[in-house]
Amino acid sequence: MRARSATLLALSQAALALPGLATADGETLQTDYLYSRYEEASLPAARSASGSASPRFRIDTHLLRASLAVDDSNFGLDLNYETLSGASPWFILPDAEGRPVQVMSGASIQEQRTALQASWNRSLQTLLDGLDASATLGYSSEDDYRSLSGGAELGFSPEGRQLTYTAGFSYSSDTLQPTRGASSPTVIASAQKRSHSLYGGLAWVLGPETVVQASLSYLGNSGYLSDPYKLAYLTDTASTTADERPDGRVAWALTGRLRQFLPRANAALHLDYRWYRDDWKIESHTVDLAWYQTLPGDWQLVPSLRWYSQSQAYFYAPYYRRERADGFASSDYRLSPFGALSGRLAVSKRFGGWLLGAGVEHYQAKAGYALGEVELENPGLVQFTSLDLRVSWQF
Repeated sequence: MRARSATLLALSQAALALPGLATADGETLQTDYLYSRYEEASLPAARSASGSASPRFRIDTHLLRASLAVDDSNFGLDLNYETLSGASPWFILPDAEGRPVQVMSGASIQEQRTALQASWNRSLQTLLDGLDASATLGYSSEDDYRSLSGGAELGFSPEGRQLTYTAGFSYSSDTLQPTRGASSPTVIASAQKRSHSLYGGLAWVLGPETVVQASLSYLGNSGYLSDPYKLAYLTDTASTTADERPDGRVAWALTGRLRQFLPRANAALHLDYRWYRDDWKIESHTVDLAWYQTLPGDWQLVPSLRWYSQSQAYFYAPYYRRERADGFASSDYRLSPFGALSGRLAVSKRFGGWLLGAGVEHYQAKAGYALGEVELENPGLVQFTSLDLRVSWQF
């Protein structure tokens, strides 16, 4: 369940990115609490191998964040707790007409996840004017997964120039020990995974109302990258085989951002684009558009829209006629060609030292949203709705 947990953590952190409270000089403590409910729509009967609708995942997330600013330093601590229940796509069968239909795992999955992350950032102007440093260290534990991660970043703004340079890296070491299907010969007892990334970026202040940013990232994964809970179907033997993926993955991502303040509207436009490509032959494009509208009475309204499109992994197929010569096989919808649209609406209000916020998002993945033509849409593509509530206060 690691990939899904990472997605929910990202959603939680995005919700906490609602406008916060200004940091005062000296010593300031700020705390945030976020509750998030993520719920996937049931798999439609027409896409199900059973011929009936099947419930999918529901995840409840609680995130508590504390941040202490002391002079030129800031210390942060995040505690994240998730509970997950529902069913997951297992493998895909061809129906009588050769169309793919999804076999689900059953609605008996019950999991919990706890994650703790510490962060630190500090101005290093005593060494070099305009230099800042930050670091993070995190640990995550769930029923079948353990992860230890860390990272560091440097930022530099030369005096007299409207530029900021950033560079950083991150690393994680993960251990997987499947808890379901342990008696199956296709399920591993345990496995290791390593992930690392390097990135660099540049921000230009083009004027008092305009900032543009660009960054380039390198991402690498090694070890066990398959999904022990998924199978792939072989039509020549009418049997299943284990989900099997390469033990390495290298990717590059290029990101551009525009931040434009509009004084007459008292609003800001945020526009992001991200291009991604890896050696599994997946290429993706992401466009995020958000409007940050400040309203009277310390209210803020943020509508946003996101579009995503990706091609498929070279070894992916909904099902296989026979085993591939290289032994790889995966029918995971996350490796299939598809597109997705999501819309989000967030609102927040300040009450002195308090801030209250809420947001709702709806997401739908389908072949019709992809850039290119998709011959066979994966029946397991996700549609979900998420709701988050936030409370922040400052001492």
